Amino acid sequence: MLSKTEAAFIILSEAKKPMSCKDIIAEALNRKMIKTRGKTPESTLRVDIMKEIGRYTNRGLKPRFRLHRKGIVELN
Repeated sequence: MLSKTEAAFIILSEAKKPMSCKDIIAEALNRKMIKTRGKTPESTLRVDIMKEIGRYTNRGLKPRFRLHRKGIVELN
């Protein structure tokens, strides 16, 4: 099993286009890349991506992800 952010990175790399967190989670679950018992895994993914962007930015690194509108993510 992968983390939600690792699964999102793989899915977005293959899609080559922005996707909603809801679609990323659906694809990751469909491919059995992740397991979740939560009621809102797409919200968890969005928060995890925001945290990762903050960590990378604070370290002076280019983040892997970029948030467009609410819930829309693409690779940087």
